[in-house]
Amino acid sequence: MPGDPLNDVQHLHADAAQARPGGRTARVREAVIDATIAELGEVGYAALRIDAVAERAGVNKSTIYRRWGTKTGLVSTALIERRGDLVPPADTGSLRGDLIELLKEIRLGLHTPWIAALIRETGLRTPDNADLYELLDKFWPARFRTSGAIFVRAIERGELPAGSDPDFLLEMLSGPLYFHLLMLGRPLDDAFLEKTADFVLTAARARPPASQQSDSPASTED
Repeated sequence: MPGDPLNDVQHLHADAAQARPGGRTARVREAVIDATIAELGEVGYAALRIDAVAERAGVNKSTIYRRWGTKTGLVSTALIERRGDLVPPADTGSLRGDLIELLKEIRLGLHTPWIAALIRETGLRTPDNADLYELLDKFWPARFRTSGAIFVRAIERGELPAGSDPDFLLEMLSGPLYFHLLMLGRPLDDAFLEKTADFVLTAARARPPASQQSDSPASTED
């Protein structure tokens, strides 16, 4: 089980704290992180090489090995840094508005090169891709929890039944975008996003909480 994602990069934050703003340490760190993300977007994780990152960043590869240790450590740090680039979903005041804004953020992510590269390489978890999932487990769960906040807000506002499952609803909301774009190769236009939001919204409001479902006549046998 991976530990706290930030534990893997505490030494980097210490370096940043000790370096004077605009100093060489900060510049090198920023250049290496930017180069890592650029390489990841172009070649993916499996084909990413420290030598290429060092050349792109204009630093010696020994600098990267000394600070980040391995490719996994380097890419892990870069993902945690860029995780902050994905802003929390907007609070528009209504669940439908929140859903549409979140779908736009997901669409943006799917068209972001480094995210698209990671998605292309994912599949069933196997020993062969364990290091890739070690990275993803430090990135996606935090984003997933942040995005699920829109459903928590909706429950608190009374727009969804108490007992609704935010994680399940988020899966139902985001899944169609992945299938529509990656499997069918169709564009994620605004009309598709609105159709998806309305479908999930209608289903979420119509579906009673699990506790009510278990007591309903439809759930018992004659």
